[in-house]
Amino acid sequence: MKALASFLVASAIRRYVLMVGMNLLPFSTLRIILLRLSGVRIGSGCYIGFNLSVDTNYPELISIGDNVTISHNCVIIAHTQSPVRSPLSSIYCDQKSVHIANGAWIAMNCILLPGSSVGENCFIGAGSIVTSQMPACFLCAGNPCKPIKQLFQ
Repeated sequence: MKALASFLVASAIRRYVLMVGMNLLPFSTLRIILLRLSGVRIGSGCYIGFNLSVDTNYPELISIGDNVTISHNCVIIAHTQSPVRSPLSSIYCDQKSVHIANGAWIAMNCILLPGSSVGENCFIGAGSIVTSQMPACFLCAGNPCKPIKQLFQ
């Protein structure tokens, strides 16, 4: 029980610091440092836009490669759980990693769900909801996100 309480307190602190920092820090470099401190794995040469929301309960399940662009107002979720006891909370209770490969570009207002991945040099169109694996070197968009056009070999 004590371990659960400390986990919840750590998650709450992480959530508050990320919420404030991701909106107020003026430079992408500072937002990247904040995300790394929270447990997200981020490569070099990345750009992180304002108001990126990442899973604060399982940030270690999120990995972002080198030279990745994530535009403003995106969400990366690595779990489906609820503290409320209900029939749904017993069905939807899992944690899955989210991976964004080198050179990927996530446009504004995208959502990446648990278990999703974005391939190398893949472009995810604005407002897309990524629910599965998107291939390398493709333009992908939609709800749910689907490959639309190969960009290059």
